[in-house]
Amino acid sequence: MTVCDHRRFRRRLLKQIARRSTGAQGSEIARGLLNREVERYLAAHAVQSAVRYDIWLKEFKKEDADKRWASAQQQPVVTYDYRRFRSSPVSYFHKARTTAGVRKICRFNEVEKMWHVMARDLIVAQHQPRPHIGDWLDRGRDMQIDQIRSALVSPRQAVVCADITRAFASVNIDAVYELHYLPEPLIRRAIDHRSHRFIRRERSEYLRDITIAARNSVSHNNDYDDDVLERSPSGLMEGSPASNAIFSVLMDDLPDHVGEGIQSFVYCDNIILIAPTMSCAQRAQEALARYLSGHRAGPFEMRSRISPAYQRFEHLGYTLRRLPRLPADVGIATKGWISLAERLFADQPDMDETIRWLKASYGQCFYSSFAEFLELAGVQAA
Repeated sequence: MTVCDHRRFRRRLLKQIARRSTGAQGSEIARGLLNREVERYLAAHAVQSAVRYDIWLKEFKKEDADKRWASAQQQPVVTYDYRRFRSSPVSYFHKARTTAGVRKICRFNEVEKMWHVMARDLIVAQHQPRPHIGDWLDRGRDMQIDQIRSALVSPRQAVVCADITRAFASVNIDAVYELHYLPEPLIRRAIDHRSHRFIRRERSEYLRDITIAARNSVSHNNDYDDDVLERSPSGLMEGSPASNAIFSVLMDDLPDHVGEGIQSFVYCDNIILIAPTMSCAQRAQEALARYLSGHRAGPFEMRSRISPAYQRFEHLGYTLRRLPRLPADVGIATKGWISLAERLFADQPDMDETIRWLKASYGQCFYSSFAEFLELAGVQAA
């Protein structure tokens, strides 16, 4: 079998799992059939081979990935068992957050990463997220920005911008066992941080950012000290392909708790609430705080602010606002403009690459803003 055959087999099994999951609620027979399909997916050598090839594609060039796959196919067929594999020490490094503090990014060996990818596949196949969830298959950042732009219909509206503090690290991992999307042994051996040993390995390209983040956090009286750096990862491990999907599932019921008439948008640990008035937004902010503090996987803490819709607010690298008698305006956030300026004023700027980066990173912006900025910089863009 070729790698394409293995990939097709993987997709076919996931479609079968998705079909089984729709009828598994309230039926023991359907649930048993679903569990059998899940076990078949996890135990299939062709599926494991396809997943490992996709991991190689992301980490190496295609030629190297093809060589590794060809070499693996010449070896005896050995199917990995998620119930018995031995976990290796997980290395992690610190990466400065956009706001304050650091993220602990984990790096797994090839087999453990394979289990995390397969866990994500099973969750995505079985769970149908509600419209407010943005970080999901076929729901990218630009799609959510477009949804928010459509929701801004009046400058009289008010917006709550919230960010969950240390979201992944604060997750009570016991709540993951209650989701019923993954076999318990897979969660215990691959997802549960308590079954891993961690080794801290700093990466030089992030040391300067970490120092700046520490300085900024101290100046703003944020919770940031050496103890935070020395502490091992907890909750959902950042860097795991399954963590974002699990966290999205945990946030799926948020609209039921913030009040009627409130439009919710969730992208990982970033939350936007759009209310018809400022008073409604204040009540929604309080309801959101109660929801997060009493969450079954929490408690979570948040930073939030309320602003009228006619004032710019930031979300996922964009800025948005709604002025009177004008459509909602989408622009680039400050960090994006800084990155663009660094590219334009480099010693040897590559304009073609800059234009590609702009279109890929900020596709929801009005291109007139790009043209104006490039004109100010004295650059002709095709």
